[in-house]
Amino acid sequence: MIKFFRHIRKKLADDNKPMKYLRYAIGEIVLVMLGILLALQVNNWNENRKVQKNEIKLVKQLLEDAKADSVFFESRVLFQKIRDTLFNDIINVSKNISVDSISKRRVNDNPFFFRLAYQSNLINNNPEAYDLVNHDAIKNKLRDYKVKYNYVVHSIELSNRITEQYGIPLQIKYHDETQRLGDNPAVQDLSYIIADKKAVATLEQFRIYGVNFLIQLQQFLIVNQELILMIEAYLEI
Repeated sequence: MIKFFRHIRKKLADDNKPMKYLRYAIGEIVLVMLGILLALQVNNWNENRKVQKNEIKLVKQLLEDAKADSVFFESRVLFQKIRDTLFNDIINVSKNISVDSISKRRVNDNPFFFRLAYQSNLINNNPEAYDLVNHDAIKNKLRDYKVKYNYVVHSIELSNRITEQYGIPLQIKYHDETQRLGDNPAVQDLSYIIADKKAVATLEQFRIYGVNFLIQLQQFLIVNQELILMIEAYLEI
């Protein structure tokens, strides 16, 4: 293409011999400028394609990690609901408001001590995602995602600390009684806990802190699902 323009410019310059060299020089400058502009345009186009390709790759990774977070934190919700039921059963029996179905319900977890694990694949695997994604709606949702996740982290860490501080002493105190229960005892078999008002009060506190992180988990999972749907729409899945 540059050769074509050069041919036209040379022909125009030859039509006026006195101005030939001036036109030739000006033409050379114009051609060089056109060549530079064309090269810059091609380079920008290639860079934009590269950036877009990398962004698509990143967004696909975000989708995969968000789905993994969904599965993991749903399991945390289920875990807390089971513990909440256990605490409620013990508290209700201690207040003589139990019913037959509660007293016969099986216990499949240690009521005194647990430590809830947490981790976000999306947060851990993509620390620079917010800066690299150009899609405004996804960027905003990523910001909300991190905020909600931080609430989850704080609530779980608080619950874990309370459990360690007050649960371990009870676990030690009732070690022998717990060992004699065997696997999957009924709630009514936990009479040694039910008769201990301090132990029941401690479990009530465990339940309160557990409800707090359950709420934070559920709010986080709402944002998680919103992000998944947004990314799927962006990728046209």
